[in-house]
Parts: sequence; structure tokens; C-alpha cells
Amino acid sequence: MFLIASYLTNDNLKVGADAAIVISDALKKDNMNDKIERKTAVGSLTLYNDSLRSGRELNLTKISKNEFQSYKGKYKASCVLDSGQFISGSGLYVIHERKEIYETYLAERNTNRKMLMPSTYDAGILKMLLSPSCNQLIVCSSYDGPDYGNYYEYRAEIFLFNVSTGIGLKGITPSLNYYTKDWSINNLIWVDENTIALELYNGTRTGNKEDLKFRYFKSNLNAK
Repeated sequence: MFLIASYLTNDNLKVGADAAIVISDALKKDNMNDKIERKTAVGSLTLYNDSLRSGRELNLTKISKNEFQSYKGKYKASCVLDSGQFISGSGLYVIHERKEIYETYLAERNTNRKMLMPSTYDAGILKMLLSPSCNQLIVCSSYDGPDYGNYYEYRAEIFLFNVSTGIGLKGITPSLNYYTKDWSINNLIWVDENTIALELYNGTRTGNKEDLKFRYFKSNLNAK
């Protein structure tokens, strides 16, 4: 499953004396129907509003399964990664928490501040992956059940962040978002600094993984 608004600068953050307060829309399931509620990040927790990202359509180019597997095999980040698959020595690390839903955070090692990685699905993030240069971070989530419309507005979502190290969470700034009702993501990989490859399916996961008919595409994230 998977499986990346204008650019935000550090000055766009509303920073209080102790921490950022940012308004974000979050989907909440209520009696099997989605409702939108306003969600405020106060104190040590930071969230981003979708309006701070560039909404964009993905231009998909069909590729073969062999090409996708080749991209997976060739992917390598130029930075050293820690055990949580984030940049070693950056002062940030990944936290996974399970409450009523799964949540993933980036946290500063020397403070109590953390940033919630976006996902509207109860199962949380499907994948979080640094670009080859480690200057971008892609986050994707997806739902493959036939009843997705009872719980969620979309089948898949992709978020992209710019990454600058040495300044903590201020260096993680949202770049773009993408939502779709047309397909679900099973896997995602970087091809190069501007391009991702996707393993997708239009159907629903009603049987074994082997029964799913995957399709493979790549997309240039900078394409208009």
C-alpha cells in the first residue's frame, strides 16, 4: 500500500515563546462517516496545515515490474542513516506510537519538541523515505479495503518535505501533497532526486498478496 500550496519557509511558522502553534485539518471517523475538525498543535508538538504545501497532480509514466525492482535495488541515500532510518547526527530521530491509531513523529534529541508526520489513516504511515541526497523526505499512506469510502476520503496520500540539517525541526518544511481516490499504494521508491517509482493497484485487498495485480509507474515530482 503506499506508497509524496506553496513552499513553506521557516518564517511562515507561527512560533510562540515556547513552541509552534499550527492549525491543521485532520480527518476523524464518527459513526462510520468522516468529519473535519480543527486540530491545534500546542507546546512541544508541531503539525502543518495542508495549505502550507503545494497540491499537485502526479504525471504517471508506466514502467515495468523489472524497472521498479531495478530502482529498488539501486536506491541509496548519500547520508548515514540511524536505526530509525533518519539522518545520523542530524539531532532528529523517529518515534512510533500506538494509541487509538498509529502515529509517527520526528523528534529533536535535545528538546521535548516533536513533529507529527501526516497520515489520515488509522494504520498510520506506510512509508517514510529520504531522497538520495537526503535533502527531501517523502511520506506516504494508503488504504486498500473495498470500504475505504466509509472511513476515509482518499485511497492514498503522498507528502513531501524539504530537509535541512543542523536546525532541528525548523529544517523540516512541507513542500507538496497529493491525494487520490483512484488507486492504492503497495510500495514506493526514489528513482532520483526528483522522481519516484510506485507499485500500485486499482483493486482491493480481498485475498492474498499474490492475487493482487500490481501496476508500476514513475513520476517526476517537479513536473507541472
